[in-house]
Amino acid sequence: MTAMIVISAFAGCNVDRVPSATASPELSPVMVITPKPTERETAAPETEPPAAETPDATEAPEKTDDPAKPTERPAEPTERPTERPTEKPTEKPTEKPTEKPTEAPTEAPTEAPAAEPTDQPDTNAGEWDPENYREDEDELPYARYYIEVSVNAQLVYIYSVNESGEKDKLVKTMICSTGRDGKTPLRTWIVLSNDTQDNEITDSGFLSSYDFEWVKGCAVQYITRLWKADWDDNGKLKVSTSSYLFHSTPFDSKDKNTLRAADWNKLGTAVSDGCVRLCVRDAHWIYSKVAPYSIVRTIEGEADPDTWAKLKLPDIPLDTKRDPTDIY
Repeated sequence: MTAMIVISAFAGCNVDRVPSATASPELSPVMVITPKPTERETAAPETEPPAAETPDATEAPEKTDDPAKPTERPAEPTERPTERPTEKPTEKPTEKPTEKPTEAPTEAPTEAPAAEPTDQPDTNAGEWDPENYREDEDELPYARYYIEVSVNAQLVYIYSVNESGEKDKLVKTMICSTGRDGKTPLRTWIVLSNDTQDNEITDSGFLSSYDFEWVKGCAVQYITRLWKADWDDNGKLKVSTSSYLFHSTPFDSKDKNTLRAADWNKLGTAVSDGCVRLCVRDAHWIYSKVAPYSIVRTIEGEADPDTWAKLKLPDIPLDTKRDPTDIY
């Protein structure tokens, strides 16, 4: 009797401990053979539910935590592939194609054309072709013209005249050299011929034109004299002589092969003693095509750099002895 009481007391005291002591399952069969089976059968279900609830509740979260780990690790590969493919393709293809094609085409073409034209104007190097200076005669007729010589532009403008003898259309332009330091007077002149019958001109002893003659220590070709032209109150023309001329650049003698190349290269600048210097081609044109009573005016005029640059002849070598425009 004493033993049975101890067992039942023991069983009653450890009802809450049986579920937590999982390491000693042998106690449950000993408790089944107690003299009160009805209490064990009714008490067993009371102790089993907490045993099922506590282990299941503690072990269930451990099983749910394990599947969560594979979901976090696959997330890492999604970040790496998105970073690497987007950074590398955008940086490399955009930098290389834009830098190389833009630098190579812009630098190479601009340097080559700039170097070539600057070397060409230097014709004193000894390599030149006289054929580049020669032109065929134009088709302008022998006629009266209206001529303006601009000392500011260093150009000769030749105009046709209308039926009234007035300036009409520009037909030709020449580069020239007028007098230095304002030695070319600004006034109106007239062109005459050696056959002009005028007592005042005949008595002067001067001719209107020369093929080749000495002028102030040098020989010049194709001379056309500029006669002073004035009109009285009644509109009558009065002509007086002068020493101002159209003519070529200087020669050392009356020989076509004694050209002073240094003076020829100065065409387009005011360097003469007052006459209007021209290349042989242009001096010959005025000498052979400008008819008597053509009017010439020497004026200040305005600079005309575009026309001047177009007509400026490249320098010739200093040892050149013949005017390269001379085809006569």
